[in-house]
Amino acid sequence: MIVGNMNNVPLEDASKLLKGTRGFYVQWLITKEHGSKYAVRRFIVKANGIMPLHNHKYTEAVVILRGRLRVKTNEGIYELGPGDFLFTGPYEPHAIENIGNDEAEFICVISYEDDMSLKPLE
Repeated sequence: MIVGNMNNVPLEDASKLLKGTRGFYVQWLITKEHGSKYAVRRFIVKANGIMPLHNHKYTEAVVILRGRLRVKTNEGIYELGPGDFLFTGPYEPHAIENIGNDEAEFICVISYEDDMSLKPLE
């Protein structure tokens, strides 16, 4: 068993993951280094933070804990808040933006795939 506290996990600037990203910070809470087949990540999104339209091979489940996020997909645009969740399948285009005046926070669980890269679509 692995036990930890997210206060002891460093926040990383997610802008290095995808060009055009700003105000997104990620903590890798549970990873393959722990022996897991999936990763559990915590994101903090500053006011006006954005991750532009992109896709990736891995699946992604997101649960919003606080704040207001606008999520753009091929199916539409959704405004989500605390308690809302979303799931993206492989290569499903999506963008996320903090539309509130305060920080937003969400938990994101992803599958590990042979290709973990993010592909920009804008």
